[in-house]
Amino acid sequence: MKTKRRVKKLRGKEWYEIVSPKFIGDLSLGETPALDPGMVIGRKVEASLMEISNDPSKYYIKLIFKISEVSGGKARTEFFGHECTRDFLARIVRKRTSRIDTNEVYELKDGKIRIKTITITERRVDTTVKTRIRKKVCEFLKSALSEMKIEDFVRSFILGKIQNSIRKEIEKIYPVRIFEIRKSEVV
Repeated sequence: MKTKRRVKKLRGKEWYEIVSPKFIGDLSLGETPALDPGMVIGRKVEASLMEISNDPSKYYIKLIFKISEVSGGKARTEFFGHECTRDFLARIVRKRTSRIDTNEVYELKDGKIRIKTITITERRVDTTVKTRIRKKVCEFLKSALSEMKIEDFVRSFILGKIQNSIRKEIEKIYPVRIFEIRKSEVV
């Protein structure tokens, strides 16, 4: 019964398979209907990193892709950004700890990206330590990202390499419980 209604509503529309970028593995992200292939371009699609990488520990990260081109029955995407789920952020912030956020735009070899990070310390810290940690995170990201393309950033982010490198640098200032890149967006 439901399929008959769906067919009636979508008469004249075609279904396009949404495919992830090549550097992620040309994975199928779903399907979308449209009257014209041009109507599909610009649509945003979210996918859980857990589904893409088959790693249940990455359940809280949503990757966002933007459809850039349509060829045949496939809609190709490009990386647009990511974000951590709200429940994860609410769970990591606790009493008697400090939350340190950064929000900067960084130059990459092939574009700009806005990155928002969150650092949770083991115990509450004063403003001087917060400032030093914030400055260290921004300096590290600026130097590391200036040598990367967007693809390289996404790969190192998915594998957790960039987060681990930053965490090691911050640990020199003060013990850190959690460091995460909570949001990114291609500018």
